Amino acid sequence: MTVAEALAPEPESETPQTQTQTQNENQNENQTETQTEPQTQPSRLGRIRALFSADAVPRHEIDDLAADPYVATWTRGYAEVAAASFWSNARRMPDLLRLTLRTAAGQSRWRVVTLLVLQLLSGVFQALGLLATTGVLAALFTGRPTPDRISAALPSLILIAAFTAATTLASSISSLMQSQLSPAMDAAALARIQELCTGVELVAFDQAGWFDTENAAERGAVSPHFMLQATVRILAGLATVGSAILVVGFVNPLLLPLILVTIVPRWWAAVRVARMDYKVFVRQAEGRRRVNQIAYIGQSIQQAAEVRALSMSEYLAGRYRRISRRILAENIALQRAETMSQILGDTIAGIAVAGVYIVLGLLLWKSEIPLAAGGTAVIAIGRAQSSLMQMITSVNSLFAEGLYFDGYLRFCEKAESLVPSPGTVPVPDDFEAITVEDVSFTYEGAERPALRDASLTITRGQVVALVGENGAAKTTLAKLLGRGYLPDTGTIRWDGADTALMEPNELRARIAYIGQDGARFPFTARENIRVGDWTRTDDPAIEGAAAAAGAHEFITGLPNGYATLMDRSLSWGTNVSGGQHQRINLARGFYRQGTLVIADEPTSNLDAAAEIDFYNRLRSYGGTIVMVTHRLNAVQACADHIYVLEHGRISAHGTHEELMADPAGGWYRDSYLLQQNSFTTRADSAAAGGPGRVSAPMGE
Repeated sequence: MTVAEALAPEPESETPQTQTQTQNENQNENQTETQTEPQTQPSRLGRIRALFSADAVPRHEIDDLAADPYVATWTRGYAEVAAASFWSNARRMPDLLRLTLRTAAGQSRWRVVTLLVLQLLSGVFQALGLLATTGVLAALFTGRPTPDRISAALPSLILIAAFTAATTLASSISSLMQSQLSPAMDAAALARIQELCTGVELVAFDQAGWFDTENAAERGAVSPHFMLQATVRILAGLATVGSAILVVGFVNPLLLPLILVTIVPRWWAAVRVARMDYKVFVRQAEGRRRVNQIAYIGQSIQQAAEVRALSMSEYLAGRYRRISRRILAENIALQRAETMSQILGDTIAGIAVAGVYIVLGLLLWKSEIPLAAGGTAVIAIGRAQSSLMQMITSVNSLFAEGLYFDGYLRFCEKAESLVPSPGTVPVPDDFEAITVEDVSFTYEGAERPALRDASLTITRGQVVALVGENGAAKTTLAKLLGRGYLPDTGTIRWDGADTALMEPNELRARIAYIGQDGARFPFTARENIRVGDWTRTDDPAIEGAAAAAGAHEFITGLPNGYATLMDRSLSWGTNVSGGQHQRINLARGFYRQGTLVIADEPTSNLDAAAEIDFYNRLRSYGGTIVMVTHRLNAVQACADHIYVLEHGRISAHGTHEELMADPAGGWYRDSYLLQQNSFTTRADSAAAGGPGRVSAPMGE
């Protein structure tokens, strides 16, 4: 079955319903996909040129997909190669070769030295082998009987065999060095990305385009692998061409320029084909991204239930098929243009080769060169042609991969500037008071500060509540306290020491931050809890933390208990409910046992009684607690001091009684009474059998 047949729609009977559906589909297709084709009838010369041009390939734009301003991050290398001339490639080659070899030497210097020496020896062996070929041909072309000719050629044949074997051995060892260097280079570059992404300040992930540059860096991280391959091919080609030039020059210097004459047409075709590939690749980037998005919707476990609930199978398959057909049509036209260009290049090159052999024949006819030397020249020219073609392809590949590697290097440079500076102030094991003094913070790209001029004090052993409506900056303040962000202005101090001057990881090790969602790591249940403090392994403490969070009972009921993988996409893995996942998140916080515990709405999937029970258990573990919650009855039951945030500012603070006694009312008093009245109304309705019954606890 061909690709076209595989993408073609299934045949259907032409019922009125089918016809209507087809008309609607075509109408929808016309609305979402526009074909851009020449509007005027081209001349005969124009039609001939179109056979060789990628610009004549039909182009289809997907109008319902918003243009991605960062798509150039992915395709920049291809676009620049498409526009670059051969000479721009050539000028950059020395720098790229040095960069590749320096990167490889960072993994194993002796392997790189061995590889270079072997390439040099390979060229020498090839040159000596070609010179020995002259001796063989000279012996075979003499007028003596055949046995005598073979005897005379035998020493040269032995030399050819020895040099060929040596060349093959050098090539094999070179391939071994390359195969050992390539994966090491990839692993080192990808590990560096992982190291930087986990070490940069959190603000990096708020920057526009961060994920696009990180994705481009991942593509560029494997470029050294391909750059090394291209470099080895270029060095091998140089060795072969160098040996051929040496031999041809020895035979007759007049033949040297003829080698280039035979390669120019194929070089033109190779460069043209490469540019057409790049241009169409750039043009199809949006359509390919759309196909991948549709495929992900249909194949992901996260959206499988929604796809079936909305009966989207025909919708997704139809859109996938339509866009795929458009891309296929472009690729077929592209292949036609590339094939025609290659045919033209090969034809002209064939004529040039014929001209070379005519010149060589004239030199032999006029006895300018011996017959044996002419035969050697023919072999050398053939080798040079093949090697030059390989070098041209490798140079294009090295140039393109070098641009991707530039993206990797730029990302590393940018990420390194966002890695926190080493701490200059020691991190205390505990504190008597945390003071926040006139702290303001603005998110990347925001016009106004999220938090402004915030000041508060947290005393050791206190339970402090941060309350306010959505968007009041409660989570922002919590992340600043947890050293997720650094304040733009103001200071956060532990017993007078500025936390901005402390080693971030050491400071965070004293803090247990329990967020609302909590990461769902694809680890076992035990490991999901242990990462709260991965530096220690304490199974009893893990189970104790799970029991304190109310997670021990359901974990032991999982297929493999604490050894159950918490990801259904993995073999023998499983998923748990939102409430159960939240309890694992709470257990992770219990296991960490931080000096400062920041609980940012970690109990939103639990009922009110379970939330109060959680904070009481957390308090019994010791430490100081900052709680962020919308349930003010939990604040009343647990908090020693309350800070009210409104529009990014702390508008009031005090105990529950003090805030409720405020004669001016205020957000806290009004919200608390509103929640209490709502709960009372629902409870009364439930007692009377009305529709306002109290729901069962979530996550239970």
